[in-house]
Amino acid sequence: MLKIIKKNRSFLLFVVCLFSARWSIADHYRVPTGSMIPTIHVGDHVFVNKMAYDLKLPFTNISLKEMNEPKRGDIVIFEYPHDRSINYVKRLIALPGDKVQIKDGFVVINGKISLKNPEELKERQNDLLFSDFPFTYQEAPFYIVQRIPRAFRPHELSFTVPPGQYFMMGDNRDISGDSRSWGFVPRNHFMGKIQGVTISAKLDDGIPQIKFSRFGKKLL
Repeated sequence: MLKIIKKNRSFLLFVVCLFSARWSIADHYRVPTGSMIPTIHVGDHVFVNKMAYDLKLPFTNISLKEMNEPKRGDIVIFEYPHDRSINYVKRLIALPGDKVQIKDGFVVINGKISLKNPEELKERQNDLLFSDFPFTYQEAPFYIVQRIPRAFRPHELSFTVPPGQYFMMGDNRDISGDSRSWGFVPRNHFMGKIQGVTISAKLDDGIPQIKFSRFGKKLL
């Protein structure tokens, strides 16, 4: 056994370094659901910057150094708070200490409506009631949210985000299971920041569907 290890030590060292890098520096992740449409499509393989927030000891969740503070609007991959073996991808909507109100899926943070053009609110509320087709609008500061008219939406929420916790939502606002239903996400559950699409492919009735237009797409 020792001879085998010595003979293949270069290869074994490469494997260790590769997995260490994937654990601590960068990785990719396949998104299996539509909760982040229109930003992330089903079947997108996304690039994860694992050093965006923390430098972690390889093969552990131990933070060696905090690199950057999470920012409102970041797309984050994190461990599901109720089962850390499951990974979720959502958008960071509210930071520790933020006062949040949500009604019909519209977000108000610290008293400010989270829309690029606040006057859109009344128009979009009418769309929610009477339109038969999904529609999108720009939520502050720079990303697009999809809404589905007549879809079930949670009751009105009003809360302050606790210290060390973060509030996450999907961009496909009316079908996303997120912090509205299962609560806040602790900082030490963050695995990294999603920065772009590497490739995009899925099976449709057993036939591969490849979206070349999404290859290399930067995500906001």
